[in-house]
Amino acid sequence: MILLEDCDGEQPLKGGAYQSVPPMPGIPKTTAFPQYFETTIANGLRLLVIEHHSLPIVSLRLVIRNGSLYDGSLPGLASMTGELLTKGTASRTAREIAEEIDFVGGQLASGSDWDANFVTLNILREHLDTGLCLMEDIALHPTFPHEEIDRLRDQRIATLLQKQDDPGFLADRVFAETVYDSHPYARQILGTKKSLTELHRDDLVQFHSTAYVPNNAILAVAGDISPVEAVDKVLAMCEKWKRKDIFPTRFPEISPMRTTQVVVVDKPGAVQSAIRMGHVGIARKSDDYIRTYVLNTLFGGYFQSRINQNLREAHGYTYGANSLFDARQYEGPFTVSVDVRNEVTDSAISEILYEMRRICTERIDESELSTVKSYIIGSLPLQIETPSQIASRAISIELYGLPKTFYSTLNENVAAITAIDLQDMAEKYFHPDTLAIIIAGDAKVVESLLKKFGSVTVIDAEGNLLSAERIK
Repeated sequence: MILLEDCDGEQPLKGGAYQSVPPMPGIPKTTAFPQYFETTIANGLRLLVIEHHSLPIVSLRLVIRNGSLYDGSLPGLASMTGELLTKGTASRTAREIAEEIDFVGGQLASGSDWDANFVTLNILREHLDTGLCLMEDIALHPTFPHEEIDRLRDQRIATLLQKQDDPGFLADRVFAETVYDSHPYARQILGTKKSLTELHRDDLVQFHSTAYVPNNAILAVAGDISPVEAVDKVLAMCEKWKRKDIFPTRFPEISPMRTTQVVVVDKPGAVQSAIRMGHVGIARKSDDYIRTYVLNTLFGGYFQSRINQNLREAHGYTYGANSLFDARQYEGPFTVSVDVRNEVTDSAISEILYEMRRICTERIDESELSTVKSYIIGSLPLQIETPSQIASRAISIELYGLPKTFYSTLNENVAAITAIDLQDMAEKYFHPDTLAIIIAGDAKVVESLLKKFGSVTVIDAEGNLLSAERIK
């Protein structure tokens, strides 16, 4: 007879076959998030320095507090501005920038997300001065050459045209529009064909002039460098970077949905349905963030999650199902994402709703909760291994006004969460009776299956309302 412990994670079945058994979680280990030096220099720049001397590498992350949330009437403005920083300055062409950073083996990049624009630099300690010179040049002196703007605009418009054939992209876009209505979160970071066509160099220059000011920025320096040296180098880099007045921007109020809305984005001939379900979620600075993170991990945040086990393992509807609380400066979306065969579209939605209601009403088993917490606690060390990772998380503390001890106490806060806590969070943040249900698929096949969930609206890939006659 073969004992369980002799099977290396397998247990015997009839006929000599074996079934995989997940290993039992070990005892959680404490993970210390490094303390860091912080100061605000005279021009208003917030500076963080994290010493990490294991390798002769320095990572820098400059964050501008204006991201795509601040696009105004031109979706894509912030991300275009961020991406074009490396495409030419007053003293260097795009090619010269790329060649200089490549010559010293560094990595220099720029971009944008919802909450911020950023410039990142990873470089060997011995070439730090070269890297800082390049970083300062692209962040403060971009010229936004017309030919680079035209190239990026054409590239994005072509990408958007290609994505019109991607059911997942269409479902994501319509989901955001349905949940957020007139709020900027209803838009796409990439922009639209209309907004990209209307966007000109003056718009980019104005956005850069307004947003890229030191008193609107955070710079994290992590790696093989001392605080004293970092301050000296940053002061030299920022000598001519002058502070400016910052005027607050008012955004429309985010209103929760009052009824369930079912929308089909018609993709004639599609054999699968891309399903996106959810509603307004949580802001990053919320006191409930950690508890909702644990809740989501259990519900749809890792392979053993409830909806993945239900839809994939138990029913075979999909290769994978997941959910996410996308916490942002304001309340980002809670989204369930899954792609299924046409004929089980309604069954998959019903199972997701079942799991949402079950987690709100039934006490979570302690062993299930223990496994989830061990998974999260065990993942943290992998997220703070490198200077770049540490800098990114230090930036999050500053950007969202989190407690300074957020990461150093994260494991113990996760470990202290109870089943009652998660049920409270589910009741507060899961709304199975008032949510957006978006399906990108063949309306002729799936529309009739969806009427049990509410009145069904059918649109085409451009967002135009389709009549029953056109669907047939």
